[in-house]
Amino acid sequence: MIQASFRLVAPEEKREEYLTVLLCLKGPTEALAECRACRVLQDVEDKNVLTYVVTWENQEDLEEHICSDRFRRLLPYIEMSQEPPEVDFSTIDQVRGIEFMVQVLDSKTPTRRGA
Repeated sequence: MIQASFRLVAPEEKREEYLTVLLCLKGPTEALAECRACRVLQDVEDKNVLTYVVTWENQEDLEEHICSDRFRRLLPYIEMSQEPPEVDFSTIDQVRGIEFMVQVLDSKTPTRRGA
């Protein structure tokens, strides 16, 4: 899997416009079979900081998404970011669920003596 993350700082007067564009991108993207997850996040400490995160089955699917007309609508907003945008692409070779957390907690919890 491969995950793309785009962190943008919207000008305050354009925050709603940024959100609209990101949400219009999210719906159709997450409906694609190749898309594992698509999220639009807003920072709780600064509502102008928005992050678009999308996870794909493989790099080819991600590349197709980046070249799509839908995604290209985001490019001007990346350029207008009030701070340099943070763009990251990460390869994910393994995803674990809550059972991993439970396993770790169980293995690291000291046994109670005399209980």
